[in-house]
Amino acid sequence: MSGTTLSMTPRQEETAMSSLLVADQVTKSFGDRQVLKSVSFDIAPGEIGVLIGKSGSGKSTLLRIFAGLEEPDDGNIFVRGKQVVEDGEYTDEWDGAISDVGMIFQHYTLWPHMTVFENLALAPRHVLRESKKSIMERAKQALAEVGMEHHLNSRSPQLSGGERQRVAIARALMMRPKVLLCDEITSALDPPVAAEVLGVITKLKEEEGIGAVLVTHDMAFASKAADKVLFFEEGVVAEEGPPSAIFGNPQTPGLKKFVDAVRF
Repeated sequence: MSGTTLSMTPRQEETAMSSLLVADQVTKSFGDRQVLKSVSFDIAPGEIGVLIGKSGSGKSTLLRIFAGLEEPDDGNIFVRGKQVVEDGEYTDEWDGAISDVGMIFQHYTLWPHMTVFENLALAPRHVLRESKKSIMERAKQALAEVGMEHHLNSRSPQLSGGERQRVAIARALMMRPKVLLCDEITSALDPPVAAEVLGVITKLKEEEGIGAVLVTHDMAFASKAADKVLFFEEGVVAEEGPPSAIFGNPQTPGLKKFVDAVRF
């Protein structure tokens, strides 16, 4: 392990080795604005962590760093015990660990001119160089896991918003991730459809042992399905705990105000 890892306490090092995903003192600025200020937390196998807080508090930026879409300024990140970021720099372990992380975006990002199968096949074909037969079998399995097995040859414009988001989840599953990063994936959906999509995430946790980190404003889902909730405020994790504590007994003025504003 690196010198950074050796500077951790024994408990921190044990957490880094046993968790799916670990952030250790991650910082990020855009110009003069510091968006993340030494953020640390971890996600265990089969655990759902929900990030809440006002817009601009750093939640989505952290997800994009986990996915390799933004570079942190400093800090360390571990994926399944491998240090993929050390002191703000991606390490040689990143390429081997990226397939363990699946990202699902708010607006689906499906190619409208392609069938569902073609959308699902892109990454395995070009990144993993798998055969069409192997990809077809896995696509059918992934679509079955999200209740979309009859839409293999459909195109995105033929699907509802909830169906497109299910396909986006299936596409992420094609790379066999161990943790899903979900950035406001239900914000454009009606409440009943949003509940169904979030139910898919819960099902994957229970049946596949997949962990998830979700940025969401759906406090009802956070209170029912999250194993831990992290309240972000001005770039720091101001409070962290189980939903019962976060929503039932907030400790900081910022969280108390936030909970009152989104009371469900």
